[in-house]
Amino acid sequence: MDRWLSKEKVYVFDLDGVLIDVSLKIKNVLEKLGFDENINPRSLNVVDRQKFWRLFLSEEYIKYDKPRAVGISLLKDRLDKGRIVVVTGRPETLRRITLEELSKWSIPVNRLIFIFRRRGDRRKDVDFKIDVITKLGNVVEVHDDIEEILKKIKEFFPNTKLYLHFNDKYSEY
Repeated sequence: MDRWLSKEKVYVFDLDGVLIDVSLKIKNVLEKLGFDENINPRSLNVVDRQKFWRLFLSEEYIKYDKPRAVGISLLKDRLDKGRIVVVTGRPETLRRITLEELSKWSIPVNRLIFIFRRRGDRRKDVDFKIDVITKLGNVVEVHDDIEEILKKIKEFFPNTKLYLHFNDKYSEY
């Protein structure tokens, strides 16, 4: 993977929170589990957090995904500037339904590289993404909605442009 990517400019995009608005999905999963919709799922205890992620990462809750226009616009802008790699914490089992979903939103999935989590990979998002992204080569931009990931990326790629996505906006990090 990294050999052929290293010569091209590489633009990395996260899926959930960057290309996909998952706020409605989070709300519905929390509601299903009996929690207040305003709670941060990362603050749940280990058992409840596992229940949350099991539902959040199931096909059943894909129906709550909505396109994030700003992230999709940025992705489309980069299409002819280099190689786009979408690195997601979603499991490989959601590849088919996720690509169908993105295609419905006019995202040219056949022009992108998608890296999903392999079965059994339970590393934190930051560890998974750092491992993948540092192997890509000439990374010129990273778009993510988790500040900790961007902070770590900056350590490996100090000259890379980093974009923190939140709500319906983003800012350079």
